[in-house]
Amino acid sequence: MTPTRTLDRVGVFFMFFKNRWYRTYFELLDAFRHIRCPLCHLLAQRESVMIATLLASHKGQQGRKIPLKALCIVHRGMVKEAAADDPSFLVTLKTLVKSSLWDLGRSSEGPMPRWRCWLRPPPIGCPLCGELSSEESVLCRALIYFLADVEFWKGLQRAPLLCLDHLDRCLTIQDRSRGLERLLADQSAKLNNLLDDLIRFEATGTHEECKSTALDWLVDWPTPLVSGAKGAVFPLADGTPKELFSPTHDEDPYDDSHDKERVLFENEKLRRKVRDLLDRLNDVESRAASLHYRVSELTDINKRLELAYTGASTQANGLKQLVQDLRGEIKRLEDGNGKTAQKQHRAT
Repeated sequence: MTPTRTLDRVGVFFMFFKNRWYRTYFELLDAFRHIRCPLCHLLAQRESVMIATLLASHKGQQGRKIPLKALCIVHRGMVKEAAADDPSFLVTLKTLVKSSLWDLGRSSEGPMPRWRCWLRPPPIGCPLCGELSSEESVLCRALIYFLADVEFWKGLQRAPLLCLDHLDRCLTIQDRSRGLERLLADQSAKLNNLLDDLIRFEATGTHEECKSTALDWLVDWPTPLVSGAKGAVFPLADGTPKELFSPTHDEDPYDDSHDKERVLFENEKLRRKVRDLLDRLNDVESRAASLHYRVSELTDINKRLELAYTGASTQANGLKQLVQDLRGEIKRLEDGNGKTAQKQHRAT
């Protein structure tokens, strides 16, 4: 399935790459910026596109039509939600009802002969689940393979945890490369931080958001993949997905389009690196401006406190002098009263 075209923040489409390697690299790199499991985010996008494509194929006369009866109950529920307010879907519903009536009429004639049962094709499961399973296999292997790239590794470090299901799927891949080592180190550190937050929440009641994080880690993308046989990707000897490196078109040995795409790929990587550096610079400048404003505020407060301290100190000195004067006056009064009492005593 062809992924949807997405526009990054610098206004450059990366979906023009014919090589799936380049598309998947940038899709995963962009998925690291979201607040959920990156693989769940991409698979949910794929699933939405599949449902929209399925509905469009049933509206028109062109394109590959997937029978609705072949879908699993989960994807039929998604089709129900998507087509609830679509009047044109009534044609498909009428066709489906007529097909069920025809099956009921055929069943009323008696059981199907055994030889006809042998001619029926075997069930292959939900087609959408099969395509999603293939996409999931490619994404898990690509994630590990791309982690050999330093910039991709830095993007993963800023991303949230992989959900439990995708973490287990990545661990089942028989690949002992540097990418797997980096994935294990990154996920171990994030899981340890989550465990510390859960213990702190249990003991003190703080960091309540860690419970939601743990629940999202337990299950993020609720759609089950029950039929992964169709479109499955089998690994090569080196553990990398075969589909990822196979040419998407017949390559001419004299055609330099592959080299052009490689240049575009490296150019896009550099563009994103410059964009990230500019974003970090803007963050640093914003933080510096905020700190400068805070320093100015604290300087003004300090000046006001110094003035208040000077006034209070002056007032304290005045009160101290007043106390000394009062004590001197009291002493003089006491001495005067004593002399007056002596004079009166002598006079008597």
